[in-house]
Amino acid sequence: MKIACLSGWGQPADALSSIAPEAAHVAYAAHADLAQALTHIAEAAQDAELVIGWSMGGQMAVRAVAAGYIAPRRLVLIGTPFQFVRNEKLALGMGPDTHAQFRHNLVYQPTRAFGKSYALIAHGDHKADAVQSFLRPAPAHDWLYWLDAMADYSCADLDFSAFPPTLLIHGERDAVTGAEQCKAFHAALPRATLAILEGCGHAPHWHDPARVQHLITAHVQR
Repeated sequence: MKIACLSGWGQPADALSSIAPEAAHVAYAAHADLAQALTHIAEAAQDAELVIGWSMGGQMAVRAVAAGYIAPRRLVLIGTPFQFVRNEKLALGMGPDTHAQFRHNLVYQPTRAFGKSYALIAHGDHKADAVQSFLRPAPAHDWLYWLDAMADYSCADLDFSAFPPTLLIHGERDAVTGAEQCKAFHAALPRATLAILEGCGHAPHWHDPARVQHLITAHVQR
């Protein structure tokens, strides 16, 4: 089975290698242009039967499926934001002021901003030391562009009727995208399975790789 993985904001493209080492790890964030990134995803994952997306990578997978760029047989979304920043239509995600402050720090104090993002990935996780051992410095992409692209997007208006069976994996203690995000996907997707990992933060694939692999295998074999 061909697998394609899309990593999260500020993380290397191969950040999901702990659960899918043989997958194609798609470096979509190397393109500071949404259209080019989606084209790259289409080229790298066009034949993938299984697409796994973590955090922003999950949202990019949703965008690619919704727009017809890819058509996987199965989809896995790990810690994925249904909507990253709250808006007037949907009270889901971080507040606009919090996002604005983080954006300001990324522009003027990037080291501090990335440090904060790393801390949030492991925050509240019962296996925080193990999670932090996987974290690596962010590659030199235009992460400000992708922060804005994620902030301006919501899945609220998407038509999920044609989406493939989707496994939602989320950490109970996720401090980046709270568990209410996966519950919003679960309510919207017609063929979704939800797995919330207790004591886990924003990186289930590092918190318990073996369990996540087991969940994905069961999802594929259904």
